[in-house]
Amino acid sequence: MIFVFHGDNQIKLREEFLQLKKEYDESRFWEKELSLLPSYLSSPSLFSAGKKELIAIEDPKLEELGEIQSAKTEKDVVLLFSRRLSGRDIAKLKGMRIATFWEDVPKNVFPFLDALAAKEKGAAIVAMRSLIRAGADPDFLLKMVGWQLRNLIRVRGGATAGISPYVIKKFEKFTKNWSTGDLRQAISLLLVEDLRQKKGKKTPLEFLVNKLTQSLSS
Repeated sequence: MIFVFHGDNQIKLREEFLQLKKEYDESRFWEKELSLLPSYLSSPSLFSAGKKELIAIEDPKLEELGEIQSAKTEKDVVLLFSRRLSGRDIAKLKGMRIATFWEDVPKNVFPFLDALAAKEKGAAIVAMRSLIRAGADPDFLLKMVGWQLRNLIRVRGGATAGISPYVIKKFEKFTKNWSTGDLRQAISLLLVEDLRQKKGKKTPLEFLVNKLTQSLSS
């Protein structure tokens, strides 16, 4: 069996990996060339006969996984990715058991995110102010805005693997409010803001929300 762990929530991913390791007698990280792994998987171990063994691989290159997929082995493999894979990437991992680890989004953030995605400026700003008054970190809200925009891009592009049908249906309505140019400009705004923050300069979140709920590409 080959497991695939990927997603934005790396803390939860690592916790699940630790739980998976407990199901095996032996586990190890593969630190040699990936091309050498198929022969190791297919050869019996002299020192661990009858024991369950798990091999973990950090951020492997997808194009190098072909021989591993076809290898005949009693050993299991877990691929640990430090990012969320795209729908196209996931389509290449046929026959693998894939687990996606999403960021935990507090329920009270969704009214703000949904108003932003619907380009309802007034509702988005009211919801944002309410969250900040309740103690929400503006930097966290900005991160969630990026998460929402990435979901819009995924649904618009048809890369919906791992997204629930309910969420897909909701985002399909939102994508009608965003042209390709709008989404491109929105991501550009967030990247610029990320650079500003790294230099110790921050744009007020309300200003960004005001910009994002306009037609950016016009």
